[in-house]
Amino acid sequence: MFHLNSAIKDLKTKHFCTAILSSLIIFSSLGLSSVEAAVDPSLPNWTTAGYKGGQALPTGGTIIDLTTKGILANDGVDDSNALQQVINDIRSGTLKVNGQAVSDSNRAILKLPAGQIDLNKQVRVDASYVTIRGAGNNTATGTRIVFKPSATYSEDPANPGAPLIDGKLWPGYAAFRVEDRTKHANDSTYEGSINFHWLSGERVASSGGGTKGSTQIKVASGKGSSFQAGSTVYVGAANTVAFYDQMQGPEQYRYNGHMRTQMFTVASVSGDTLTLDKPLEFDVPFSNGGLLPADPGGSNATYYSKVMKVTTVKGVGFEDFYFTQDISYTPYASTINANDYDAASNPGGVGLKYKNGALEYALHGILFKWAQDGWVKGIQTYMTGSHPIVTEFAKNMEIRNNIIFGSWNKGKGGHGYVRGSKLYDSKIIGNKIDRVRHLTLQWSATGNVVQNNALTTDMNLHGGWERRNLIEQNTINIPFEHSSWGEGEGGQDVLEGTWYPIWYGAGPHATKWSGSTGEQNVFFNNTMAKQETKGGPYVSYAPYNQLNKIYQLGWDGMAWAHLQKPTGTFISTWGGNEKVDFTSSFNKGVYACLSFTGASLLGSGTATNTCTSPETPDTQAPTVPTDLTAAAVSSSQINLSWTAASDNVGVTGYDVYRNSSLIGSVTGTSYSNTGLLASTAYSYTVRAKDAAGNTSAPSNIASAKHKLAGAAVLTLF
Repeated sequence: MFHLNSAIKDLKTKHFCTAILSSLIIFSSLGLSSVEAAVDPSLPNWTTAGYKGGQALPTGGTIIDLTTKGILANDGVDDSNALQQVINDIRSGTLKVNGQAVSDSNRAILKLPAGQIDLNKQVRVDASYVTIRGAGNNTATGTRIVFKPSATYSEDPANPGAPLIDGKLWPGYAAFRVEDRTKHANDSTYEGSINFHWLSGERVASSGGGTKGSTQIKVASGKGSSFQAGSTVYVGAANTVAFYDQMQGPEQYRYNGHMRTQMFTVASVSGDTLTLDKPLEFDVPFSNGGLLPADPGGSNATYYSKVMKVTTVKGVGFEDFYFTQDISYTPYASTINANDYDAASNPGGVGLKYKNGALEYALHGILFKWAQDGWVKGIQTYMTGSHPIVTEFAKNMEIRNNIIFGSWNKGKGGHGYVRGSKLYDSKIIGNKIDRVRHLTLQWSATGNVVQNNALTTDMNLHGGWERRNLIEQNTINIPFEHSSWGEGEGGQDVLEGTWYPIWYGAGPHATKWSGSTGEQNVFFNNTMAKQETKGGPYVSYAPYNQLNKIYQLGWDGMAWAHLQKPTGTFISTWGGNEKVDFTSSFNKGVYACLSFTGASLLGSGTATNTCTSPETPDTQAPTVPTDLTAAAVSSSQINLSWTAASDNVGVTGYDVYRNSSLIGSVTGTSYSNTGLLASTAYSYTVRAKDAAGNTSAPSNIASAKHKLAGAAVLTLF
């Protein structure tokens, strides 16, 4: 526990007290008590991560012996249909346990026998409160599930070398798919369309849905009756120009969507206002204002923020079996193998080779989509078609104590991950993960704990505004060969160099497919090394290797910060910057001012702010931003840009003034002023500011005047 009273008692100056109290104010603004922070009030609360908000996984339930349902081991018969029928019967209520329908208090354990179980088709596990349990994960003595998928993909003509996957099916087929099969009235051809956010949900209030830190969100007038207390809801904030400006996202990569998302349980409903079980982690605007295109480079269209009541599959667990995807019956049986690639001795090896070896068979192992309170525990995978375990909109999950090895496809299009996409408040703990592309958190994944895993793959913050995740006590040893192999993360471009223990989505490079990584992703007490030469020794990975330091990536101590080298110069990509110390006073984007005496940020210990010096409070203002220019790009928009200021500690942002009035604040060195009048002159200045509240003198004045619609004259003073 953070010893706040004793820490304040030992303080020698008011300056450090102010820093501590500022942290308390920030934390209380998020609706959390300081006790929940565990080690420091400025850190996120991870105590509610995992099954049912931190409860122990269930072990009880009524066992259904699947041999009585015709599922026999070692008979060479495809058991997909038989297993699917059991699940269908549980969902319909035809199959009961203890004389009652399966429920949270009356769970069903579907017990597979020891020996080989063959599956040729995707099994839809859409009955809640079901555990699929094997007889152990030892391939010789336990339950061995062999997946020989009959459904295959075709090659994507727009992206050669990657499989073509129907977007509605995303992220693709799997041996086990945990997703509700109910169809939406407007898309009755697709099982699972009930939860499509472009078909479902309600717009937020025209004044905006809510603000960061609030536990309330307001929906459009009269739509509050669509929700009830206890409902699971999805909140998606529309991408906006200001949001892309914050990330320094190039114009050609900007488009409509909900990059900032979160899932909640509704605590109560009052009129059109919903009270949520957790605070919002972002502002929720009404819409994008019609200022972004539906697709990069397309025409602008209005896109709305939404709140959607979702139908989740709850309480599904997978335990204690061995899983492999067999390719012996495919055309690839004689061309590829699971061993490590070597150009001379084993050119067909796919181990440590990051390409698609059998792209038609890029199917996953276990997929959770619109799922809640589920888990994967004690399984062993060997050579999955693509992702061994993958999530897509899943809350309070646990991936615990599994052994994951290999994938036949680890290349273009994004394959072969242990993938936490749109994963909320979940745990990935105690796993051994080897010969896959990444262990990744992406697409607004938040509140997750990645702890005590042994990895030969990078811990990958893949982009899409994932935030507030804790990565601690992991051992990450990266072989030299773990690299891009000339293929891009989004299937579009070539990545730089070799991969290190941490990969981070930053700059225009990440914006091409997802946007930047978000705020306050915390690394603590990890042991990380990289084999920097082929066959050479493993070298301790710096600079984020001091075991007592709390490294907060995408954070400046108060707010999100893009990685900058030096302060004010935004990096264009993580590649080539893996070993840059962004905690240095000359750089920015990683906050490392907190040290902790404990071994885990979920445990006990004392946190100390090592950056605040009682004798030297920061009173120095940043330098003046220079070379401010104003350019009219339409009859209603003027774009500003300037040269970055510098500061003795670090510039945290810039205030933009129009005709002497403050109109906005940004962290970068550009600003788009929209909604202007034609034939009107506007003048601008910019001031730099730092975390201590010091502000620079104003920049030079830049003025622009629209003479006619679409034309302007630029004047600099």
